[in-house]
Amino acid sequence: MTAPNGAIVFNSSTGNDTTASGLGSANVYGSGASTTGSSAVVTGIDTTGVSSGDLLWVQSSSGRQFSIIFTVDSSTQVTCDDVFANTESGRTWAIGGKRATWDNADSRQCFADSAGWVFETETDQSLTSSISCPNISGTHEFKGSSGGIKTITQTADDSNFGGGSNVGSIMIFRNLKLQNSNASKTAANGLAMKRIYHCFDCVFGDPVNQLLRASVRAGDFPQGIINNCIIQNCTATNPYSPEGGWMVNNGRGFVFNNCIFRNNAESGLVTYQYNVTCIGCIFHNNVDHGWVRSIGATREGVVSGCIFVNNGGDGMHAYSSSDFGDTSVVRDNIYAGNGGYGLDVNAPFPSYITRGNAFYNNTSGSYSDSRIASDTDITLTSDPFVDAANGNFQIDSNAGGGATLRANNFALNTDTSVYPFRQYVSDDFDSGAGGGGATVHPLYAN
Repeated sequence: MTAPNGAIVFNSSTGNDTTASGLGSANVYGSGASTTGSSAVVTGIDTTGVSSGDLLWVQSSSGRQFSIIFTVDSSTQVTCDDVFANTESGRTWAIGGKRATWDNADSRQCFADSAGWVFETETDQSLTSSISCPNISGTHEFKGSSGGIKTITQTADDSNFGGGSNVGSIMIFRNLKLQNSNASKTAANGLAMKRIYHCFDCVFGDPVNQLLRASVRAGDFPQGIINNCIIQNCTATNPYSPEGGWMVNNGRGFVFNNCIFRNNAESGLVTYQYNVTCIGCIFHNNVDHGWVRSIGATREGVVSGCIFVNNGGDGMHAYSSSDFGDTSVVRDNIYAGNGGYGLDVNAPFPSYITRGNAFYNNTSGSYSDSRIASDTDITLTSDPFVDAANGNFQIDSNAGGGATLRANNFALNTDTSVYPFRQYVSDDFDSGAGGGGATVHPLYAN
């Protein structure tokens, strides 16, 4: 397949859904394209300024409408990577410029046709139904333009994105805020993905336009990397089984890195099996637990450098007695002010390795089972955070709180001249090593 020359760009203010394809240096269009159902050749177009790797849109009456140009054959003809579905003439066509809306029916054909394409929006977008992600092999990306988060608002009781069932399909979401404005929240997930998907610098949910969940399993064995994202204000609750802002159900492997789970109506994260790792995440002010490790064997998990604070239930909760498969490593975390235990596990005795965790003022105590306590645990006698209520998780200098963490060289940073806890507010958000960066997660404002 021919490599695209760039992203397919959308702009709801300056783009056009009928006279632009959104990829190519040229901005040429017309109404005289001819296609043949058995050929990838398209005639009757103007190829001025057009090159291989540009995207041609032909508004076919049915089937395929978009294809990457393989060769420019003449001033009026190109050969594409794909065969258009019909033998037709006098069709509207376009190369270059910008499309306007992700919700447009022809643009949705673009998503379905894509093979390794990037869809970039320069403006916020609104959806009236779920975008069905391509089920073909390859990497496909939806993103907001660089320099800021772009908001995607679903107006129906439906997921923002769904699909991707092909085993070779990889979906990437970047610089997006997904929300739902419908009053009903029975299917209003941000993502309902089936296979491999990754999220970078995304926000899921809003205090007003909540999602039911940020993500829910929609097929067998999803997996992915979720990096630097916020999962917030999700409304899902269930009296019969654990619910969460983010659901990992029969996943084959997920890594959550530098994410925040906050203000969700039940728990922040629920994992139902297989290889879940959390590094440098914050779980705070969820109505129930911070993280529920649930039914089945949540195997080979690593939880390190995380904060579990002010959740209504436990900081971390092992929901089922069958939740004990392979070894889980839980180290260098802070559990503070939770309404239950800091770390709650059920009998039979699980294969947990705990090292260097810090505990403060959890209502039911540090552990539900003292057998998993470690001789490296840190017991705090005062709040270790500067202003957790307002999202500032800097380690304070108070005796019994931050001062105790410093004295124990807590977590990975052993330079006591800066914050020793390797968390958002120390090293991760400034330009160099050491403290002095932002005091709150930079996505909090979204």
